[in-house]
Amino acid sequence: MQRMNSTDGHNLPYWWSSLLAGFSLLSLQDYVFILGALISAYFTIKTYYAKRKEERQRLEEERKRTRLLEEYLHDVANKPAHERPASAEVVTEAMKKVGYVSD
Repeated sequence: MQRMNSTDGHNLPYWWSSLLAGFSLLSLQDYVFILGALISAYFTIKTYYAKRKEERQRLEEERKRTRLLEEYLHDVANKPAHERPASAEVVTEAMKKVGYVSD
């Protein structure tokens, strides 16, 4: 007993046929536009993450610089007045007025 072929001579599934029909509606200009949009999106995302990383590194450097300056000024504020540099004396007096450093 021989059975009939239920595919009617073609083996393409319906989704594949629909996909090919959709692509056949596009022109060369559409394909070039899609390719350009994909390349542009790739570089936009890559630039975004590179800028984020750079900004994070810049903020970390600024935190480190602030921490070092804070330690230096705290050490200078603890020295006797006659041993302090003149510029540090001005900053120490300003810090005392703000209430950051006690006498």
